[in-house]
Amino acid sequence: MSSALAIAGVTQLMRDLLNDGLVDHDVAAVVNTNVPVHALPPDQMLAQEENNAPALNVFLYHSEVNGAWANQGLPTRNSDGQRVSNTPLALDLYYLVSAYGTADLHNDVLLGYAMQILHEHPGFTRSEIQTALNPSPAIAAGLPPLLQALANTGLADQAEALRIAPHPLPVGEMSSLWSALQSQYRPSMTYRVSTVIIQSNAPTHNVLPVLTIGENDSGPMVIATLAPDSPLIRRVITPALQSSARVNDVFDVEGVEMGGANPRFSLSHLHPSLNIEHTVMAQAGGDARGQSMQVPNVPAVWASGTYSLLFHHDVAGSAQTSNQLTVQIAPVLTLPPLNMVRAASSITVTIRVSPHLHPGQQATLWLGSEGVSAQEITTATDTLTFVFSALAAGNYPVRIRVDGVDSWFIERDRPPIAPDFTPRPPIYDPTQIVVVPA
Repeated sequence: MSSALAIAGVTQLMRDLLNDGLVDHDVAAVVNTNVPVHALPPDQMLAQEENNAPALNVFLYHSEVNGAWANQGLPTRNSDGQRVSNTPLALDLYYLVSAYGTADLHNDVLLGYAMQILHEHPGFTRSEIQTALNPSPAIAAGLPPLLQALANTGLADQAEALRIAPHPLPVGEMSSLWSALQSQYRPSMTYRVSTVIIQSNAPTHNVLPVLTIGENDSGPMVIATLAPDSPLIRRVITPALQSSARVNDVFDVEGVEMGGANPRFSLSHLHPSLNIEHTVMAQAGGDARGQSMQVPNVPAVWASGTYSLLFHHDVAGSAQTSNQLTVQIAPVLTLPPLNMVRAASSITVTIRVSPHLHPGQQATLWLGSEGVSAQEITTATDTLTFVFSALAAGNYPVRIRVDGVDSWFIERDRPPIAPDFTPRPPIYDPTQIVVVPA
């Protein structure tokens, strides 16, 4: 997700896009002078025009909440006023692109090129955002502090891509807009950039989950089936009744028509900025109705989170691929923590986690019901640091969530005990405890 600097970052991206386009089209040769691109209020651009310097201006005149994203997250605070979620703020930004010049046809030339550039470039790729806002150290050193700060917008890592689309206004609305700006009208066009997703990393309060609802919390599963011609996977069965698997765990995949040669699974991490893909051979002993896979114990090349899962096998020398399901790989904490230091008003926890955390991933550590985000990392690492506000001394259940997947902190698979073999409810894992010192 992006930071509060994202709005300024998008404006700078628009400036860079137009400036690069003017250079590529050699517009300076057409108007016989260099053409700067500004991001100023239109009334301040009049002084630029009085200096006989043609210019383009990109002005953010309106922003609004994106309706499609508005209800995606939980409320930020509960009824007690405690922060329980960092709800994303999704915005569409509206820009006024105007041409300024005093010579004949300069306004028309500049607006024409600006509209062509934005028409041919209807969005920004992640690599373009990274290059524009986070240049090499040699270039960044010569930039003003504000432009250097835009390297931390997070726009390149947000889930939604940035798209540029024309947003033409009727003549009456355009006239009203320029009147509200209290500036003289200049040839212009309006555009919408969507969607900027701003999200905080503030600490959150997250209560422990309910373990059971009533007795024997179970129900029937009814699946209508037709035998397909290619493999069809229906269900991923993770170990110990958990919702995820860990590195070195074995999980089962049920389906039909899975009995071909060379059975194998392909997994691809769903994080937009991670390029983590693996192909793992199925374990021996599988058949047409199910196969098993062991997650390789190589934590440095895996990442916690949600993966897409495909099954492949060979039939008569031809490879066949199944439908896609998802499987979650859970993080595992090494306890006790490497270090826990109490200061006057905070507690710093340094702890190891497997698999490694990669840049761009979000990690939150909870001690009891108090959670904080990990300190920023720049390279993949298995050592994370968390800074909590003052906590009372004592024993706290501990869990970590990486990209929405929690570490195992509940024992769910508890076999019944003789002689009556009464089902036993889940309990919190007694090994997942951290002692906060006084």
